[in-house]
Amino acid sequence: MMQGEARSGTYPGLRATPIGGFRLQSMRLPMSTRVLHLCGGLQSSGSTLVSWCFLQRIGMDGVLDARFDALPDLPSTSSNMPWCKFTIACFRFSEVQSYFEEAGWTVRPLLVVRDVRAVFNSLIRKTYGRNGIAADDPPLRLRLRRFREDWEQFQARGWPVLRFEDMINEPETSLRDVCARMNLPWDAAMLSWPKTADQMADAKFGNPTFIRTRGQTLWQTVKPSLAAVSTTHIPPEDLQWMEAEFAEMNRAMRYDAHVPSTATGAVTRAVPTFEVTRRAERQARKNRFPRLLKSIRSAAGSAFTGGSKGMPPAAASPPPTVSSLEARQNG
Repeated sequence: MMQGEARSGTYPGLRATPIGGFRLQSMRLPMSTRVLHLCGGLQSSGSTLVSWCFLQRIGMDGVLDARFDALPDLPSTSSNMPWCKFTIACFRFSEVQSYFEEAGWTVRPLLVVRDVRAVFNSLIRKTYGRNGIAADDPPLRLRLRRFREDWEQFQARGWPVLRFEDMINEPETSLRDVCARMNLPWDAAMLSWPKTADQMADAKFGNPTFIRTRGQTLWQTVKPSLAAVSTTHIPPEDLQWMEAEFAEMNRAMRYDAHVPSTATGAVTRAVPTFEVTRRAERQARKNRFPRLLKSIRSAAGSAFTGGSKGMPPAAASPPPTVSSLEARQNG
């Protein structure tokens, strides 16, 4: 077994099983060859760029970017090298890995790492970076902690880690190195990008910034500025917390121990709230119609009781009879 390969057992006769409304597909592979290349990284970590490069490989196909708030759904494909990339937010890498292993897959893991200060600075401004307190929109600090725990596991087991900044500065060298660590032969298509999105099994999701700024090749897409670290949108207390929480990772991954704060706002910490979550938005939409209906009924009632000019007051209803009260109780 290669270094960095997580081996699971096999399950003869495994059937696709619905879990949480999603279905794990067989991908048409016999049990003896069910090897899944599983890639994870934080949101805004550059992991979609990495995934796009791997899906350009001859024979590799799968998921460009899975939903972050549900376990990945693998599409049916004839590829003998299935690939799936997801972002660590609601689930840790270890949890998604176990999910696939329990379904009979042998997982070959890859973790994409980017300076968490650059991640936070970008993520806090994104629609999918809601700093909430719900399970499907967890606090940003919790997402980062989950990632740190996964990174520690990768370090302890010697699994492949791809540093995003290295890929920006030395694209071919960094990709060649990580392919070797994943026991994959080099494929120059990872640089030239001959495939389009419609030639991939599932490319319906993906980082909006990457989709908008993607060039025709990797060389046309990477820019040195992508490796820069800005703290403009990081509240001072969050910056201090990250530099303490990720001190070990920063040393191991060659990141600066400290980056000066350039934040200018009055906010000292990004406090998670329920109001920013999608769950709160759904509740607001659900309650909007009953409130509107109540308002309409109230206005209509006012009109028929003399609330409108020129309208006589409505006649009072007669008191209920004994038979009518009995009918209500029995109805």
